[in-house]
Amino acid sequence: MAACSVMEVLRRFIPDFLRERPALSPAQRRALWAINHCRTAAMGGHVHACGECGTREFAYHSCNHRACPQCGRAATADWVERELGKRVGAPYFMVTFTLPEELRPLFFSPAAKELYQLFFAAASGALADTLASPRWLGAVDSGFTMVLHTWNQRLHFHPHIHCIVPGAGINAGGHVVSVEHESFLVPQPVLRAAFRSKFREKLTALAAAGTTLSPVDDAVWEKDWGVHLQPFGNGARAIQYLGAYVCRTAIGDSRIAGIDGESVTFRWKDRARGDAMRTDTIAGVEFVRRYLRHVLPRGLRSIRYYGYCHPAGKTKRERVALHTGSPLFIGPAPIPPAKPAAARPCPCCGQPMARLFRVLPSWQARRASPEPAAKPRPPPREASTARSCA
Repeated sequence: MAACSVMEVLRRFIPDFLRERPALSPAQRRALWAINHCRTAAMGGHVHACGECGTREFAYHSCNHRACPQCGRAATADWVERELGKRVGAPYFMVTFTLPEELRPLFFSPAAKELYQLFFAAASGALADTLASPRWLGAVDSGFTMVLHTWNQRLHFHPHIHCIVPGAGINAGGHVVSVEHESFLVPQPVLRAAFRSKFREKLTALAAAGTTLSPVDDAVWEKDWGVHLQPFGNGARAIQYLGAYVCRTAIGDSRIAGIDGESVTFRWKDRARGDAMRTDTIAGVEFVRRYLRHVLPRGLRSIRYYGYCHPAGKTKRERVALHTGSPLFIGPAPIPPAKPAAARPCPCCGQPMARLFRVLPSWQARRASPEPAAKPRPPPREASTARSCA
C-alpha cells in the first residue's frame, strides 16, 4: 500500500464516488470542481524559462478553495502572525462549544447555513452574557475570536467552535477589568446552561419563521452540553494550535498512511486513550463522502471576531492592552519590508528562471478569443422541374 497525499486520494476516488449519483449541495459540487482542477491547465498559470539551458516549465495556479487540501498554507501563516500581534496582557483561555449528537442531523438540510449562523449566535451570546455578569468578570465590552470546526480525528461530523478569549474587558463604569486568577474565567456549568438556553431559544424562533427542520428529541434539552474551558497562558499556544487548522482541511497529507485499489488507510489520535496513534482503513468512496461532509455552505464565514477583537474594535483593544501591561506603540504603524519574490529554480541546472507570459484559465481564454468566422452558407438548391403525375 503506497503512501500518498490527500489530493491524490480524492482525485483517485472522486470518479467512483460520482458514479453512485450522490445528492450533493451546490457548495459540494463547487468544491469537487476546484479539487479536480487545482493546479491544472484549467486554472491557467505562467510559463517560466531558463536563460542557461532553455528549459521551459508551466506553473499552474491554485484554486484557493477552502476545501482544497493543497491550498491555504500562506493564509494560515498570515493569520497566526496577525493574531499574535493583537494580543493583550491578560491571561488567555480556550473555550470550546460542542453540539450534542442529537442535533447534528439538522445540519444536513437545506437550512444548513442558517443552522451554522444560529450556532455562532448562541455560542457568542452565551459567552458575552456570562463575561458581562457582575458575579464573574463584569466586562460589558469583551472580546474573543471564534473558529468553526466540523470534524473529529476520524473525519466524522462533529461540529464545534473554538473560542480564544482574553480574560479582560471594560466594565459598565468604563474601567478595564481582568480575571483574578489566570486559571479561572467563568464557571463551566453557568456557561453550559446559557449556551443550551440560547440555542433552544434561537432554534425555536427559526422554526417559527417557517424554516423546515427535522424534529428534535426533547431529551436533548435536559442533558449536559459540551462546553470546555482551558487556560492558555498568554494565548500564543492557542493561536498556533488553531492556526494549524484555520485555513486547512479536515485531514493533512501526513496522516495518509497508504492507498490501494479500493481503500485508504489514515492515522488518527485516540483522545480517549491519551492521544494514542491508531489507523483506520476505509473504502475510498467512503473517504470522499466523509471529506465532503465538511464543505461549508457558500458564503459562510468560519472565523469570526467579536467585541474588541474585531478589526473595528481596535481602539478598545489598545486601551485594554495598555491597562493590562502590554506595550503600546504610538505613531504610524511601521511599513513591513516587501518580501522579494523568489525566483523559480530551473529543474535541470538550478539557475533562476524568468517568467515569460501568462496562460489564461480556460473560461477566460474562451472569453478572450475572437469570434470564429461565419461558415460559408451552402449554395441554394435548384428547383425541381419534375411534375406530379396526379
